[in-house]
Amino acid sequence: MLDIFLVLIFTSLSFFYITWILLYLIPKKGKNVAYYTNLSVILPAHNEEASITESIKSILSSDYPKEKEIIVVDDGSTDNTYELVKKLQEKHPEIRLFRIKHSGKANALNFGVGKARFDTLVFLDSDSFLTENSLKNIVHPLSDKEVGAVSGVVRARCTRNPLTWFQDFEYMLSSSWRYVCNVINSTSVVPGFVAVKKKALLKIQGFSEDTLTEDFDIVLRLKKAGYSTVMASSAVIHTTVPGTFKSLFIQRLRWGRGTIQVVKKHSDMFLSRKFGFLGTYTLPTHLYWYIFSLVYLPSVVYWMLSDYYRYFFLNNNIISLSVLQFFLKWFTTYGMFDLMYKTWTGVYLLNTRLFLTILSFVLMLAYVLVMSLKLTKPDLKHVFVYFFFFPYIVFIIFIQCVAFLYEFRRGAKGKNIWEK
Repeated sequence: MLDIFLVLIFTSLSFFYITWILLYLIPKKGKNVAYYTNLSVILPAHNEEASITESIKSILSSDYPKEKEIIVVDDGSTDNTYELVKKLQEKHPEIRLFRIKHSGKANALNFGVGKARFDTLVFLDSDSFLTENSLKNIVHPLSDKEVGAVSGVVRARCTRNPLTWFQDFEYMLSSSWRYVCNVINSTSVVPGFVAVKKKALLKIQGFSEDTLTEDFDIVLRLKKAGYSTVMASSAVIHTTVPGTFKSLFIQRLRWGRGTIQVVKKHSDMFLSRKFGFLGTYTLPTHLYWYIFSLVYLPSVVYWMLSDYYRYFFLNNNIISLSVLQFFLKWFTTYGMFDLMYKTWTGVYLLNTRLFLTILSFVLMLAYVLVMSLKLTKPDLKHVFVYFFFFPYIVFIIFIQCVAFLYEFRRGAKGKNIWEK
């Protein structure tokens, strides 16, 4: 039974990697037209004293040829967020500051929309930082009358904390996935940094408060209203990410629950050819990863522990250097290269499970290489991350399992709150 599960898992992974690599190789269609319009940049904020000053300064220093206003909506902060923005406002009159009763992110976004003076809106999380040309690049695709929203590339802000390096690599993979979806006109999420036509947003009555992931829900609602959403791969921001496993767990549990809520809310789009690849490919893939997690996590843990039990525990070798080497191979990329070498030299007999395991690993390497050359620029930290990526991704998969089981057991809707 385990072999059947693992064969299905690695077959599906191989299929996805092949698909993504092929989509990456499709040439980009045309170039974005130089298109500029006055901007209202909206920052919702709740207890962001550690980052909001730098975030606003990154907007002020952005290279943008038209007028821009910065609307900060302080959603009932209990720290010094309001005072810090007020101090900046004294020197920069383009900053407009509002304080509202704490009511959640979606409501704060909608409040900012109501105060915006311009027809092009840019939303930015208050712990994120623009690169010099990000505003220019994210606005260009709005020249197309059918485009309602444009997302950018989100990178994690790396610190000395290695946990931030793992998240940055994961964000690279996430942006890469959204790039692939963009190729087939099925962008489904606009996380952290998005440009929107005000008329499109008003047509769907703004952001909804009934899910925990407004950046996913808004895309599907725009699609239903007749608009398309695209990704501007040259519009890059860096965002502050959790520095502890506890805060990372809280953030990803929220994201996971929100994803399930949105899929349930828009179940009419699921596998619907009316919505193109968004309905027939992208949305099913979103749900696939949760089903994958429920199958993969117990299968791989059982595989690892059963091998330990068979080769070490039954031989009274509970802890030794060979045991440590066994677990090192499991928890690092070294183990896969060792597996490939021993299969090649005949130490291990090649069977279906082993073949598909190796194939999916090789295809993932190829995918990461293509991603690195085409979309993002990794550095030496990511070599370390890739070597130890397995235990991190198992942790993320565990959270996905918890989120999936929680949402389908409780069936509860979530108020749009601020945990990251």
